[in-house]
Amino acid sequence: MTGYHRVSAEHLAALATGLGGPAAVRELAAAQRSKRLLLLRYILEAGAGKVGPAAEALIAADRRDHGAFADLIGDPMVGAWLCGTVRKLVHDAGDPATHVAQVGALAAAAALRTGLDATVSTHTSDGRVTLPGAGTAMLGSDGPAVVTVTGGEVTVSGPSGPVRTAAGDHGWLPLRRLSAGYGGYAGTVAVEDGNPFRDGYHAPPAGRLRPDEVGQWQELFDATWALLARHLPVRAAELAAGLRALVPLAARGEDIARSGTVRDSFGALGLTLPPSVPDFAVTLVHEFQHSKLGGLLDLVPLTVPDGKERHFAPWRTDPRPTGGLLQGAYAFLGVADTWLALRAEPACERRATREFAVARLQVDAGLDALQASAELTARGREFTTGLRAASDLLMAEPVPRRVAADAAAELAGTRRAWQQRNPRVVR
Repeated sequence: MTGYHRVSAEHLAALATGLGGPAAVRELAAAQRSKRLLLLRYILEAGAGKVGPAAEALIAADRRDHGAFADLIGDPMVGAWLCGTVRKLVHDAGDPATHVAQVGALAAAAALRTGLDATVSTHTSDGRVTLPGAGTAMLGSDGPAVVTVTGGEVTVSGPSGPVRTAAGDHGWLPLRRLSAGYGGYAGTVAVEDGNPFRDGYHAPPAGRLRPDEVGQWQELFDATWALLARHLPVRAAELAAGLRALVPLAARGEDIARSGTVRDSFGALGLTLPPSVPDFAVTLVHEFQHSKLGGLLDLVPLTVPDGKERHFAPWRTDPRPTGGLLQGAYAFLGVADTWLALRAEPACERRATREFAVARLQVDAGLDALQASAELTARGREFTTGLRAASDLLMAEPVPRRVAADAAAELAGTRRAWQQRNPRVVR
């Protein structure tokens, strides 16, 4: 009998507050792993006869250490590769052979994690072979490659000769991680600056970070984690349970911080280096809200598919479909909640109060449109009712009269500009 993932009523109600808690996040992550195993099976069957040794190594690794294997399947970059490859296979989009060959790299990573010996075939991408969760071998040119895992050491042999994971081999670029802890809350994230499947954001991914740049990210992550653990411990616990990777994005020259989430990569977010600790904290919460909601939508449809309604969203200049409006409202509910908590931090109290006043009005306006929509499912209406209750609590928080007035004026100005830009949109 086949079992199916379902979100418990308790966790659905918790997620509808804009939070959810670590247990709900782990439930969403477990569902993502199952989804990825189904996608992996599809790829293995599509590549039958070409990926046999890799498939055998994957099965052996799962049997040897199921927990380690499941953790690998939960890697956000594995999710990005699986989803992208299946789309190529289903839609016959170009030659998927190189993508399918990544099965070999995944199998080698599984063998490395579980202490198995294995020899598998793969193919370079831009002259590289990336073992998810481990690092990247720089081979210089494209072509078939062989990965050998023996005694916990890896050798990648390709068109330009072998690269070994042993220390001192300049062709091996290990995956770096950021780690922080404060008050019993610990978080670790991979810095994905080499995986070929780390794209899909509205800004291109950055290249390999220099050691001093990694140090800059680590310093900022330390301070940000402490800020979150002090003022938003439940969100810190959520991030510890579900955030697994940061993808540095390339700065475009202008002084604008950028961030984004790709639904295929549950547990990852892309961002440029934030300008400050509070900005980093808000960005982590904002983008992880998108991850949570994306994971939930894989299990519970909240809006009807292919809806035609378009809405005003205070955080965007374009008319938004109902599903997009729901994503924005959920993300900015987290943003407003974060700025509210950061009002208790003396160094940013003034800014936090101003940002909170603006963000809560944006959420309130977005929820007005959502609750008037005919495109919510029954569960979506229930979910949105929960969001409204959380928003009402934020609206009840006192702020200085002048700050409230400025926020209202800003929202009114945004609405007028949007209406002038989109005169034919009724909603």
